[in-house]
Amino acid sequence: MFHLQQDRSYAEVAFFLCVHEATVKGWLARFNALGLDGLRESPRSGATRKLPADQETKFKEAVTTLQEERVGGRITGHDIRQLLDEQFQVKCCLNSVYNLLARLNIVWITSRSKHPKQDQAMQDDFKKTSVK
Repeated sequence: MFHLQQDRSYAEVAFFLCVHEATVKGWLARFNALGLDGLRESPRSGATRKLPADQETKFKEAVTTLQEERVGGRITGHDIRQLLDEQFQVKCCLNSVYNLLARLNIVWITSRSKHPKQDQAMQDDFKKTSVK
């Protein structure tokens, strides 16, 4: 606003702020119509979330329980997709599952899997006797 009051052009103000000239014009129009409230961020458009916010904690607990009950390996995105469908009546694609997990900060990094018949002592002995 200050720059415009100093008789700067829309193009100059846009250049200073690194935005398009139309953006500056829009800001001024909203300010003139609504005052400072017109410059506040408005809600963004987009698809509504498939899992309601009040069920997110329950979902996190369900994912943790599913992993703890799993024998042999980790749960997959397909497992979580099935969980969403059966327990929460939410149908979504696999990409939406991964987006939901990221938004709720549900991540796990695992070490390399081990064969069930792996013998650590035998591997250590082999390392000691192998020729370098």
